[in-house]
Amino acid sequence: MIGSKAGGGFPSYPPLVKIGLWILAIVASALAVQAIAWVLGLEFDILAASGGRGLLLALALATLLAVMAADRRPAADYGLAVGGNWAKHWFGGLGLGILTYSGYCAAAWLMGAFTLRTDSLSGYRCASAGLSAMTAVPVAVTQQIIFSGYLLSTLRDRYRPAVAVAVAALLFAVLARLDRPAELLEPGGWRLCAGLFLIAGLLGLLRLRLGSIPFPAGLLAGWIFVRRLTRKTSLLAVGGDGDVVDWMAPGSDPRQAPVLWILLGIAVGVCWYLLRRKGESNSAAGQPALHASFKRVFPFSNLNALAPLDLWLRGLIDARFRVGLKYIPRMAAILVFSTLNTILSLPERILLPWLLRRRVPDPVFIVGIHRSGTTHLQNLLSLDKTFCSPRMHQIINPVGFLSFGWLTTPLFGPFLTWKRPMDAVRMSIFTPQEEEFALAGMSRLSPYWELTFPRRAAKYDRYIFPERFSRRERKAWKRTYLHFLRKLTFWSGKRPLLKNPYNTARVLALREMFPRAKFIHICRHPHAVYSSNMHLAREGFVVFQVQDPDERDSYSTRFLDNYRATEEAFDRDAAGLPDGDVSRVRFEDLERDPIAEIRRIYGELGLEFHADVQQRLQRYLDRIAGYQKNRFKELPEEKRAEIDRKMGPFLRKWGYVADDAAPDVRQAKAA
Repeated sequence: MIGSKAGGGFPSYPPLVKIGLWILAIVASALAVQAIAWVLGLEFDILAASGGRGLLLALALATLLAVMAADRRPAADYGLAVGGNWAKHWFGGLGLGILTYSGYCAAAWLMGAFTLRTDSLSGYRCASAGLSAMTAVPVAVTQQIIFSGYLLSTLRDRYRPAVAVAVAALLFAVLARLDRPAELLEPGGWRLCAGLFLIAGLLGLLRLRLGSIPFPAGLLAGWIFVRRLTRKTSLLAVGGDGDVVDWMAPGSDPRQAPVLWILLGIAVGVCWYLLRRKGESNSAAGQPALHASFKRVFPFSNLNALAPLDLWLRGLIDARFRVGLKYIPRMAAILVFSTLNTILSLPERILLPWLLRRRVPDPVFIVGIHRSGTTHLQNLLSLDKTFCSPRMHQIINPVGFLSFGWLTTPLFGPFLTWKRPMDAVRMSIFTPQEEEFALAGMSRLSPYWELTFPRRAAKYDRYIFPERFSRRERKAWKRTYLHFLRKLTFWSGKRPLLKNPYNTARVLALREMFPRAKFIHICRHPHAVYSSNMHLAREGFVVFQVQDPDERDSYSTRFLDNYRATEEAFDRDAAGLPDGDVSRVRFEDLERDPIAEIRRIYGELGLEFHADVQQRLQRYLDRIAGYQKNRFKELPEEKRAEIDRKMGPFLRKWGYVADDAAPDVRQAKAA
């Protein structure tokens, strides 16, 4: 078995139960969408061959993400890791898929099963076919994540490879014909199911043998690419030789052809022989979910891709359209997602600011510089159900999550990584996140636009500090922030629990908005904070950027000065707060005894620590007991000295060195 999970709850359920629950979730989601369409009087069929099936596939993947989050297993267990050889596997599979399907079509043409119809070609038809063919990549990747990834791995936990591959392949073949279930018993229907079964079986065996999905996903994408090109251009028509057509392309569909079945059967036999001889591969286990080279070019990773198109155009104009060549696919994907969401979210953007006027409960703000432990603290406190924290699906679509977010989030969310790109912290579209991403998705007044346009770091850095805003910008920033929190609390009315490292420098501005707000400041040894932020800049920001940073003026070169200025701003602003409105904690103390520190924070802020909160805390801590932090090399002596010089007052204030001692230059290796 490959990664069976011990323990109770969902991870311990039998594979078929997990799959059944997933299918029920798909059915419930699809019925809800169809019911909404009927209520609105729309002529929409979610089983239709056009846009409906695409939406159904998106819903299937969105619900699968929830199931995977409940299963609490590493992505590598499902073959969803992209190692250093990803390009070789992906492009090799893509090229082989294009070559083999094109070769089969050419052979069928030479033997008389097809005839060429070049007279049907036109500029419009070719452009339309090209756009349709480009969708082969997301469709193939999605299908492989579902069938050769999660379903195959889940079945493999309990059953032998042959059974697991066969069941996953059968599900692939049957679910692909949901739009015409009555045809499953007709000759054309079962023929197509047979072809799809063999295709899925081959891809599943390749996934088990190689240990990951890039090669089978590329192979499937190549097949789909050629198939869509030939269909949309009507380049190939059924030939005149009936016997040859029946053997090579019945119904003008090679997937129904006995000849193709024979070829696929031979390929399945070879893969099965190799699997039996060399065994299953688990090469992705223990490796990063995404290799650095892949993160740099992955086109669907910018969390602000759903921001309105006007924000993106203003950002591009400000950057003078300087987009790196290798980032063009990412920029193109961003503009497509942004355009779609701009249209869908337009009513919400226009109407809700006028309709939402309710008071927002005074939030609890978690502050502290990036990589100080703010995420860990938020995850702990968000277990208290009296709070509501922004979730991933809300911060990636802040302008539309109340109306059409159910549609756009499933389309975009599946392409997000299962772990944060800079560490091993698990994430999904339902995990708590910081609202600064939401502010960036609603306005230009956020330093997070620097992540996308790092060569404009100096401009966006000033949005860390409210005193550097113009009067108009400050008013707009407050209005945007308040509007997002009104949307966040629209359904629950609960007190917001917000984690935002940049709010460390915004205490006075936030108190103007929320006079009874509470603040929890978390700090960490500056040596560890610096090392972790340099790692963040290298490994985390590459998934956002569309241009390479200037090595002389970037997040890395500006970090220490911003770090000190941010903490100085907090000390200045927090000095005027009542004792019951601010609490301080060190990450090292929180890590050593989290429950005791959470109890202390609650007591200092006058919050009620319920018994069920402690129970949830203990369960959560048991679940993450095996989490391993990043570990970094020791900082050079001169860099430690620079950190000690700039952060010396805070080293002493936070208790990392005694008041009468020289700054401690020992490196904290654990980040």
